[in-house]
Amino acid sequence: MYGNMPAQPQYYPAPGNAPADPLQGIKYNERRMIKKASNGVGFYLLAYFLLMQISAVIVYIVFDAANIKTKDPFFEYMFDIFLSVASPLIPALLYLLISRFRLGEAFKKTFVAPTVLIPLVFIGMGMAMVSNVAAQIFDDNISLFGLQNTVSMTNEYSLNTIETVIYVIAVSVVPALAEEFAFRGIVMGRLKKYGNAFAIIASAVLFGAMHGNTTQVIFAFILGLIFGYIDCVTDSIIPSVIVHFVNNFYAVVFDVLETNTGISETGLLILQLAVVLIFCIGGLLSFIYLAGRDKSFFKLSSKDKSDDEYADLLTFKEKLKSFFFTPGVIIALVMFFLTVLINLIPMS
Repeated sequence: MYGNMPAQPQYYPAPGNAPADPLQGIKYNERRMIKKASNGVGFYLLAYFLLMQISAVIVYIVFDAANIKTKDPFFEYMFDIFLSVASPLIPALLYLLISRFRLGEAFKKTFVAPTVLIPLVFIGMGMAMVSNVAAQIFDDNISLFGLQNTVSMTNEYSLNTIETVIYVIAVSVVPALAEEFAFRGIVMGRLKKYGNAFAIIASAVLFGAMHGNTTQVIFAFILGLIFGYIDCVTDSIIPSVIVHFVNNFYAVVFDVLETNTGISETGLLILQLAVVLIFCIGGLLSFIYLAGRDKSFFKLSSKDKSDDEYADLLTFKEKLKSFFFTPGVIIALVMFFLTVLINLIPMS
């Protein structure tokens, strides 16, 4: 009657006015399971975000009271490293204990062949270059509404060699590892059993929203789609970690060149355009190479069979609705977007 479904499917008893029909009961159960997963990852990211914000405030209050100098690049970048590691890791340990989610479900393959990995890095960076332009155009035009992005995302110091190394680690290495662990590891890993496309969209929305300012929200959402996609087609978190690192390293290098060298603005712009062109052309050629080698490589639908045998009874829209309309995700998104709005208020 219902196709090739296994006999005697297991589902929660239908309480109250829940559907008594077996098929509808299975779908009801699937929605409940997605909502449970949604609440878990929502509250995990909320704890991650709050720990990062509250820890920063407490440390700066304590140091200010003790009259300890905090406007020092070495201190700031070391503190950023600490926050970047502790904020996702501490809530993650609690989440893993409560949910009994195994990291092995998130981190599957630990090796991706260079013949696949290198082209994917170029594809990811080529798309990141285009996405950055789109996000910047949006950010440049919000002034039409009397708003501005008040968050500075560039280095404000002239750095010595040690400080430069710490800056690279703080902005390029640690965030790539920590954020991919949180979003592509825990969040997407927890959701992939209900379908790859669903997990990619859901995690990308949360990844973008948590970045807290207009430029990064748009840019991070698009990057989240890219990171999630390449991780799904390789069944590994390694590609997104490397693309994330290269993207951040690209930004750091040009920050350092701008503040620590005598390169003219014109020379810096020419160099930046050359790098963008290399990544865009390299990304296009890499796409042609991978698609030509395996015509099904980029077909997510062929790799989108849910591990949960009943999840595909739900439509994509039903999965997203079940995910976003839960207390954990709603509270987290409200908190994230309040931060975005605060950072849009022009500073007097």
